[in-house]
Amino acid sequence: MKICAVGVSASSWISSHGFALNVCPDLTYFDTSMILPCGIEGRGVTSIEQVLRERGDETSNPCVRDVAKTVLRCMQDVFQIDIAISEVQTI
Repeated sequence: MKICAVGVSASSWISSHGFALNVCPDLTYFDTSMILPCGIEGRGVTSIEQVLRERGDETSNPCVRDVAKTVLRCMQDVFQIDIAISEVQTI
């Protein structure tokens, strides 16, 4: 099951990157083939919310803000960097 996607692209000396983590999206869009994640057929898509539910933890509703803070903290640790958040970019 796919829960996250990371993408990198380079063209004309410009690099682009992206990161997507399924926290609690409407997964029915993936069931109807409206969205084919990474163009790979036959792979399911899941979310943090779905994984928690399958583990029997139905009292935890993941909050995008809390997940984003955790991801940023982990990225700082792994890449040994400081990430500054401006007031405009509140998470």
